[in-house]
Amino acid sequence: MPLERELGGYEIVGRLAVGGMAEVYQARPLPSTTPAAGEGPEVVLKRLLPVYRNDGAHVKHFIDEAKIAVRLQHKHLVRTFRCFKSGVDYLMVQELVPGRTLGYFLEQLIRAGTPMPLPAANYIGWCLLEALAYLHGGIGANPAVPLVHRDVNPANVLLSVTGDVKLTDFGIAEFDGFPRSEQGTLRGTLAYMSPEQVVGDVVDGRSDLYSVGIILWELVANRRLFPQASELDLLARVRDAQIPLLEPLRSGIPEYLGRVVRQATFADREKRFQSASEFARALQLVARRNGWPLSVEALNPLLGR
Repeated sequence: MPLERELGGYEIVGRLAVGGMAEVYQARPLPSTTPAAGEGPEVVLKRLLPVYRNDGAHVKHFIDEAKIAVRLQHKHLVRTFRCFKSGVDYLMVQELVPGRTLGYFLEQLIRAGTPMPLPAANYIGWCLLEALAYLHGGIGANPAVPLVHRDVNPANVLLSVTGDVKLTDFGIAEFDGFPRSEQGTLRGTLAYMSPEQVVGDVVDGRSDLYSVGIILWELVANRRLFPQASELDLLARVRDAQIPLLEPLRSGIPEYLGRVVRQATFADREKRFQSASEFARALQLVARRNGWPLSVEALNPLLGR
């Protein structure tokens, strides 16, 4: 199928990805288009897949995601500028982050057998926790209503060429205690779910913190936690939080960093960090004890700078 040249008042530069519900393009506004405040010269245009245009549930899901995303403004979150309908298409305009996903970097490092520098892994985890502290703290309401992301995984973390770390994709996010997803359905990325999420319990922000703990484990260990597991095996291992200790897997891991990752990934959420801010402070202490930068400079070796 040939690529469309224009869509909703935007010139299509190229298609970036196709997912289960939407396709994503790199685009630039046409001269006749008035961009939303904050839009750059190029943006990401997210379109609900044509097959779902007349599916009320998918349309509602797409619009609900946009309603959440446009309210979010944090340096470690991808901006969504607006959502609109153009002809038969439902579209979202988002910030273009030139770079790659964390999942891409992790896969390349695993294949090369080259572990991510520990200061980089620590900084990436800290950035995600800063974003989650903002989300969990409540947005756009009085009193504040915490927002739980529910799908924190390496594919939803973008690393820009300039060292920005940004969390994206609020397709299954929910306000704390008020799920938007259909009851009985399991949505998200299984390998990064918390034990309570995988068994269908109501989740809170501690589930997102568990997901960050799994990401940190993989970045430090330079391997996937659950490689090539069948779905049934994966369900059981996630439910039981079967997570090996880091220290035997890589030499030179600071003892306190190993302790932090262990605490983040306890099966019992009452034993984990109880807030993103508490978890972030622990990573700040890791950086301070080891003389690591807690800034974009930590990513220089990873980005080849």
